[in-house]
Amino acid sequence: MGTEHRWSSRKDINIDVNLYYPPVGMINGKTRNVSLEGMFVDLKGVNIPAQTQLEICFTAQTRGKATEHRLPAFVVHNSDRGIGLMLQHVGYREFDALRYMLNAA
Repeated sequence: MGTEHRWSSRKDINIDVNLYYPPVGMINGKTRNVSLEGMFVDLKGVNIPAQTQLEICFTAQTRGKATEHRLPAFVVHNSDRGIGLMLQHVGYREFDALRYMLNAA
């Protein structure tokens, strides 16, 4: 099993997210913890294999305004409880939303 390398610490944050996984469609989940590089998402009875590419969709309050964000991600590991995701190619707007979310927690 590979070792995960994180550049920022994870914070316990519980927000609703949607995962767009093309073979299934949209899957509802809830984050358990979030960092600037990734997150763990609780899923109810859905198994998404490791190495899968998908998209995370969430709404964040950024400076008092609700904004929808879509982030490409990669499944690093999965379990009965959910999946660990590594974010990919996060743009400034998404990075700012994640940072805001982490600071507000």
